[in-house]
This record gives sequence, structure tokens and C-alpha cells, in this order.
Amino acid sequence: MPSIPAQLNISAFKFPLGFIRIIQFVFIIIAIAAINSWGLELNYHCVDGTGNITRNSTQKVYTFSLSKVKLTGCDNQTRTFWSGDDSASGSAGFFYFVNVTALIYVIFICFVYVIFWNIYQTEKRIPLVDLGATALLFILFFFCSSIWWAGANTIGNATSDERLTELFGQGSWKGQNAQFLSRDVNNGKLAISVLANWVCVLCFAFNCWFIWKEVVPRDSSNPSDIA
Repeated sequence: MPSIPAQLNISAFKFPLGFIRIIQFVFIIIAIAAINSWGLELNYHCVDGTGNITRNSTQKVYTFSLSKVKLTGCDNQTRTFWSGDDSASGSAGFFYFVNVTALIYVIFICFVYVIFWNIYQTEKRIPLVDLGATALLFILFFFCSSIWWAGANTIGNATSDERLTELFGQGSWKGQNAQFLSRDVNNGKLAISVLANWVCVLCFAFNCWFIWKEVVPRDSSNPSDIA
């Protein structure tokens, strides 16, 4: 088993193969931070038969499983508000799985670069494993970005003024005398998470090319040849 060298080899990050891992790390963090900072504050009020406001209510939502969210009606009973078509829990779950898995792998492979860079250059089996894992993450990110794009649009439509007004006027809420007042939501953060994920798709695609250039036999073992 190779021993850990006395000095860390930070120079690996001067070359495309190592530098692109830093870019991946940054955009994965941006994507996760953006989706975690999303939230909705819904304001509505109850009115009596004469049109006077009897109570103001505020509901804060931080989950993408909107169909499981229950609001308190004017009769003090909780009931569902959004339908199943308004939820994006599946796409959000896949988003978290891919991004967290990729984050762990990027940290791990950066550790390999720093500790075992010389071995990485000479032992071709290690870059082959790196290539396979990076290619798999590229595929996962591609599908994740596509699915989450649709999921973010679903959440955006479900929390729009038009949709909220429509929901308060149908189903069990129709007889509650509840009226939509306002909402505070920043769906731009969902757009940031989608864009960050698409950047990751490009980064992992380029990363596959850089690793392939390292794996393909060549006369020189100078890492600066990787491009």
C-alpha cells in the first residue's frame, strides 16, 4: 500500500485536471446553498359575510412536497392546500442525492490528487477509475439538471399569485371565506440552483476529457500536457 508523502502536492491544482475540481466544488456548493435557502411565506385572511376581515394568517413553507403542506382554515381546522401536481419532492430528492454524492467524490479525489499525485500519473488504473466515476456523475448531473429544471418550474407555477388565488377559490377552501393576500418567495434561488447544476454538467464533461488525456498512453508524463 502506498505511503503518504511527507509533503502535500498542491501543484496538481495548477493543471486543468485539478483546477476543474475546484470549479466543480464551488458550483455544487452554490447549487445546494441556493436550493436550501428557498422558502415561501404565504399570507391570507378570513372574511365574514359582510366582507370584513376577521383574521390574518401567515404560513411559512420550506418543503418542495407541497401536496403534504396543510394550512389552517377559517374554521381552525388544518387541510391540504396544493395538489400532487404542484409538488416537486421527487426531483428535489434526486437533486440532493446527485449533488451530495458529487460533493463527497470531489473532496475525495482532491485528496487523492494532493496526496498521491505522482502515483496517479504512473498507475493508470487509478485514472481509469476516476474517469468512470466522473463519467457517471456527468450522466447523473445531466438528468438531474433536466429533471430539476422541470421541478423548479413546477414550484414556481405552484407559488405564483395566479395559482394561489385559484387554490383559495376551489375545493374545500372555497367555503372557508379565506382570501389570498400576498406571498413572499424568491424563486430566483431555484433558477440559480438550476444554472449551477448545468455548469456542473459542463465541468464534468470537460473533466472526462482531461482525465482521458491523462489515461491515454503518451510519450510524456508531464501533467502540463493534460489539456
